[in-house]
This record gives sequence, C-alpha cells and structure tokens, in this order.
Amino acid sequence: MSPRHVWVKFGSLASPGVLIGWRRGRDGQWSALVVYATGGGNVDVTITSQWVPAAHVRPAGD
Repeated sequence: MSPRHVWVKFGSLASPGVLIGWRRGRDGQWSALVVYATGGGNVDVTITSQWVPAAHVRPAGD
C-alpha cells in the first residue's frame, strides 16, 4: 500500500502521522503501523513508529 497522511488519536489529542501498513491480530482486531509526531512549539518534537489499534487512526481529510 502507499503511505497515507492520517491523524493518530490518543484520547482527546491527535497527532499528524503517516499510515504505513495494516495487520490483523489473532483476536481479529486490526492494527495500523504509523509514524507520527508529537510536541512542537516550546516542546521538542518526537517521532514515533508503532502499531496502534485501528480505532486510533483517521484519514487526514476527516
């Protein structure tokens, strides 16, 4: 799949990210491999790459 710009949500916070891939766990639930940024402004920017539950990922256009 081609990388897609997404928002990665954790609670009420959303970070810009890139969706890299999908996988389905043994429990049948989908996870997304994303790279996302947190911080900015007066806070150092941190880049993270990890698998997150599919419910935490939304297309950037939404």
